[in-house]
Amino acid sequence: MSFLNKYHFHIEGIKDLPDNIDFIRNLAEGYFTKSSLGHLYPLLQRLASIHGQFPLPQLKPSILTFVADHGVAKTASLYNNGESDSHEAILHILSKPNYYFFQNNSKTLLSHRIADLGTFHSDENNSTFWLHRGQGLINARINSGSANFAEYPAMTTAQCEEAFAVGQKLVEREIYEKVNFLILNSFGRGEDIAFFALLAALEDKSLLELWEANVFLAYDLKSVEDISKALRKHPISHDPFTILSFYGSFETAALCGAILKGAEKGIPLILNSPMAKIAAIIAGRINPKALDYCILGQKGMLSWENKLDFKGKPIYFDSAETRFKEPINLRSNIQLIQDLLDELAQKS
Repeated sequence: MSFLNKYHFHIEGIKDLPDNIDFIRNLAEGYFTKSSLGHLYPLLQRLASIHGQFPLPQLKPSILTFVADHGVAKTASLYNNGESDSHEAILHILSKPNYYFFQNNSKTLLSHRIADLGTFHSDENNSTFWLHRGQGLINARINSGSANFAEYPAMTTAQCEEAFAVGQKLVEREIYEKVNFLILNSFGRGEDIAFFALLAALEDKSLLELWEANVFLAYDLKSVEDISKALRKHPISHDPFTILSFYGSFETAALCGAILKGAEKGIPLILNSPMAKIAAIIAGRINPKALDYCILGQKGMLSWENKLDFKGKPIYFDSAETRFKEPINLRSNIQLIQDLLDELAQKS
């Protein structure tokens, strides 16, 4: 893969998952069947394949949320479309009580770290910022938002490398703390239109054509049409890192790094946001094996979000259709899965 030569980060190999091995049927001694587990069956089977064992180990989950704003959101008609300030959203999430779940009647904290890689504003005078900095809040700011991809490449090569490395390092930190189940989340101003710009580049389609299927979105259609035309100034490329640098932002690159590192380390990756899903597709262009470790958090509200190619029928952690900056539904599902694993362990 010669396109890697101009980038200065290290990407390791990813192991193949075992083929055609039904861990649940072979190792649960028939106590559970496909019909009794329902939509949880393919999820548990994928988790068992990734971990290479059944019963599955106790969950040690963690949530990593990457946040950055996209310069394209500063386009006059897009900037006042009702999106909340990303840094305020971070502080709002951090101000909420910690979430705990139970494992064999023991109370366990669900870790949630938020990495600010480049919001438009950073309020360091806010006490919540300093209260959570270094634990819940990770200050990994590269710039105050990416460049406007309608005019320039969104990131320089150096910025893309730096953001990619942040994602890798944060996953390594989670692995060091014995995390074996990682939820990847993101938000930021302009993420919606960046999702479609990345998808258009990956699929050789028009941004406007993709956007028009999602009429509920807040941006003015004329502005989207103007941006779609402006994107023609960028050369057509099939190099995943070039596409990422042209149209992504810092959180997109960090998600790519996190996905490849998580797959390398052999842990399940739950993709909770549209940008996490498109980042996985980009990561899959770098190493297709990475997609084997990806599980979709839920069905998306963007129609094209549900058409992304994840190497066959997608597996969902939550069958509901939700879209929040904070993965609220996934928290309750963690308890559901943990209760089921506890029961499976007792019966196997």
